[in-house]
Amino acid sequence: MAFNKKQKKTIAAMSSVVGLRMLAVFLVLPVFVLFAEKFSSNFILIGIAFGIYGLSRAVFQIPFGYLSDKIGRKNVLFFGMLLFGTLTFIIGFSSNIYELISLRFLQGVAAESSVAFALVSDTVSESDRTKAMAFLGIPIGLSFVVGIVAGPFLSYYFGYPFLFYVSGILGIISAVLILVWVEEPKSKEMLKEIEVSFKDAVAVLKNKTLANLSIQGFLLSFFMTVFFFGMPLIVKSELGTGYYYKVLIPMVVFSLFAMMKASKKADMGYEAHLLKLSFVLMGISSIFMFSHAGDYALPVIVLGGILFFTGFSITEPIMPSLVASSSDKSLVGTSMGVYNTLQFSGSFFGGSIAGLLYHSYYGFIPLILIASSLICYILIIRIKK
Repeated sequence: MAFNKKQKKTIAAMSSVVGLRMLAVFLVLPVFVLFAEKFSSNFILIGIAFGIYGLSRAVFQIPFGYLSDKIGRKNVLFFGMLLFGTLTFIIGFSSNIYELISLRFLQGVAAESSVAFALVSDTVSESDRTKAMAFLGIPIGLSFVVGIVAGPFLSYYFGYPFLFYVSGILGIISAVLILVWVEEPKSKEMLKEIEVSFKDAVAVLKNKTLANLSIQGFLLSFFMTVFFFGMPLIVKSELGTGYYYKVLIPMVVFSLFAMMKASKKADMGYEAHLLKLSFVLMGISSIFMFSHAGDYALPVIVLGGILFFTGFSITEPIMPSLVASSSDKSLVGTSMGVYNTLQFSGSFFGGSIAGLLYHSYYGFIPLILIASSLICYILIIRIKK
């Protein structure tokens, strides 16, 4: 069934909002550790600053969804985007590591992502929800590609704080777009799906497929955070920060190609095979990127990055789709909420553990990442689909 004019407007508006919001996140992601390093040489504190954003996102996501049921999706989205944009902008003025940690926690409180998807779900029929969600996924993929390269490039020429100013402005622009472009949906079909219900959350976790996918979401986010903690420090140490955006370009080009190919193959029913391949590639990437076997020559760093970005990019369009398709129709929102909560929790643990291990127990990092990939591989094998 084709979308009507009002539905197209809502989907276009939310795609723009989600795209700008995620661009603001991905601009900062690859250089955050280098920014935090200016305030402290304590990698544990840097790791907490990096990961605590995920902790507050995980804690406040369901309350934000619940609040949107009470005062409206649009109001909560506007408040969340405005809060995110303002705090991101302020982070650029941080003067010490403890201030940075506090602001990062508050930044993550704006956990509006589930509300954005709920608003679109309220607007379209149940049969069209999967298609509408796919449209929201497109700008996220593009934002990842643009942000990962543009962030190091802009920070090299204009400084790290400049990125936070730009990202904050993007967040505030998103809030304005919501205010002037998005309409509050009259339908409340998603009300039951995202309201706070421990009974429904338990029901989701009793579904072995959804439980497996949620654990994978945790481990993938954990892996990504550890990788982005270590990679900028390695490139800075071995090549210098001027090389960072240059080595990222081939990595991201390969990942974009992989993402497009994976989306086509996933539509043909090869999701499990693609995910197994991605976990293998990510596991191997950690050996190249974090093993001290020889010097960190440029080809080694680039190869490790290409393997990681290719593997991770394959998972991006597939995992949320599998969660939605594996869920009971009345619990799609709860299923996504459980998955996203565990995913954000993985970011917190990834940042914290990376900071703990990086200085004194560096050799454990590739072992932990390989174990994470192996567990994901085993879990996807156990899924019956």
